[in-house]
Amino acid sequence: MTNGSEHSSDISLERQVLGYLLNNEFYNKVKNIVTRDMFEGRFANLFDTITYAQKNYAVNLSRDQLDSIFMDRNPAMPASAKREVFDLISGLSEQMSETGELEYDVVKNFWVRDRARQIGEKAIAIFTGESEHFGELKTLIDMVEDGRMSDKTTYSELDKGLSQLLVEEVGDPDFPFRWNLLRDNIPGLDRGNLGILFARPEVGKTTFCAFLAANYIRNKQKVVYWANEEPAEKIKLRIIQSFFEMTKEEMNIAGDELDRRYLEEVDPYLVVMDSVGTSMDELNDYAQLNEPDVMFCDQLDKFRVSGEFNRGDERLKETYVLAREIAKRNKLLVWSVSQASYEAHDRQFIDYSMLDGSRTGKAGEADIIIGIGKTGTSEEENTVRHICISKNKLNGWHGMITCHIDIYRGVYY
Repeated sequence: MTNGSEHSSDISLERQVLGYLLNNEFYNKVKNIVTRDMFEGRFANLFDTITYAQKNYAVNLSRDQLDSIFMDRNPAMPASAKREVFDLISGLSEQMSETGELEYDVVKNFWVRDRARQIGEKAIAIFTGESEHFGELKTLIDMVEDGRMSDKTTYSELDKGLSQLLVEEVGDPDFPFRWNLLRDNIPGLDRGNLGILFARPEVGKTTFCAFLAANYIRNKQKVVYWANEEPAEKIKLRIIQSFFEMTKEEMNIAGDELDRRYLEEVDPYLVVMDSVGTSMDELNDYAQLNEPDVMFCDQLDKFRVSGEFNRGDERLKETYVLAREIAKRNKLLVWSVSQASYEAHDRQFIDYSMLDGSRTGKAGEADIIIGIGKTGTSEEENTVRHICISKNKLNGWHGMITCHIDIYRGVYY
């Protein structure tokens, strides 16, 4: 039984969350997290009205609009009840912070409290002899411990017509490749795609990713780079070098003017995360809240995955299944960076059978797999790289492109 202050706190939190749902963009972010059973009484009725309005009108709702829609949907409601609803609506806030992070934290707290309620109910049911609830109780506890606000609805109906489907199929890719040698054979990738880039150590995986990231930033696309292999500072500097095509010494000489260009042209579109120990659930939550265009996961194999696995290969396959789901659900491009096995050492063409963990099924989740081959150790050979396309669901082209790398400027050419 709750005391008066606890009940007042519950009402305040319900009112806060309902106010946030008036914002259409925020509603779409959390619509599979916030559900009707999290509210009581008139608050549940208001939630139904907000859901109806957002689905049918898809606009930012004002309190007056919400009141009008509610009354239209409940014409037979007694006058006293209507006054009660009007007072509730008047107490909703239409204000949102610029980023939505504060509101998302409030929703997450609301979700945790609701799961705590459900855990208590299941525990009481088990205590009174209903042992079939053990599995549900464990699932709820695992979700709260992991902070995993799983979508209750995992499907959505495709509502695109023929003309839109044709435009998307034959139009330009969302993420075109930067240089002609590759773009002539594979124009680029689209939102929802998962790509894997792999090579032996010290061959140029990070430089290739920096080269890709710099091009996305030039196109004013938001890039997030998750780094759990190399220091985040080193990777961020490499991307900036690639963007300006300058060595560190050249950037130091450029001085204030380059810093001004960085703040205007790079900083708004680049985030680098130091992500040792990060989970796939955190990756998904970040994508939902911040809506990046591209995420690099270096290395994806090291991200934590919830659940129990009998073998390491099962865990690795699940990691890539989740990465693909994150790309599709959040309409972004995900690049996974991975190691190549020793079999790829000192070879020009490397295919995905040489991908570290290739027998785990992770290759099956990718739309494209790019390997980087390198042979020899002479001064001339040290600048030569072989870009190998061994899997390509985008347009079917497979082959090898020989090019050069400038590791001091972060550029392939």
